[in-house]
Amino acid sequence: MIEKEYIESLKEKFREFENKKDKIIELGVKLNRISKSIIYSIIRGDIKSANEYMVEMDKYKEEIDKIVREELRLYNNAQISYQEYVEAKIFYDFILNNRIPKNDELKVDEYSYVMGLMDFVGELYRKSIEEMLKNNVEFALRAREIIYEIYKNMLYMEFKNYDIRRKVDYVGDIYNLLTDKIFIRKVSRE
Repeated sequence: MIEKEYIESLKEKFREFENKKDKIIELGVKLNRISKSIIYSIIRGDIKSANEYMVEMDKYKEEIDKIVREELRLYNNAQISYQEYVEAKIFYDFILNNRIPKNDELKVDEYSYVMGLMDFVGELYRKSIEEMLKNNVEFALRAREIIYEIYKNMLYMEFKNYDIRRKVDYVGDIYNLLTDKIFIRKVSRE
């Protein structure tokens, strides 16, 4: 029959897997919180805090990457954190360096990148509203162009995945919302 030692070794392998899974979830929660802190710091104009948070977020991602490399079955447990990471990194790079990094620069898979890129649109919308409150309509107009470019490119990709298609619709909705806000702002100023 089955030897007790074999059962013990199976039990140990399952415990190791579960411990790694728990660690990814723990690190993911921390990364997700830090990514939001980066975004809100940037929206408030607190770049010093955003820089500090960025270092911390990168460390969490490295730890998650290491565990996923050791145990590929845990990728799905890390995916949302990768999307949050992408969202924060793109927002940071866009606001500070006027560029959108590619997925290979961020060391993430294409799915996490595309989902994070589309989430970035929501943060860019929030930043645009903040800037319009400071009479910086030019920022909102530039953001509107970027959002449209992302929307157009995502439509071109013709995704079959339902979650991605829903995000593409979200980007289109954000584009329309921002267009309305800019229009209202311009009309009310005339």
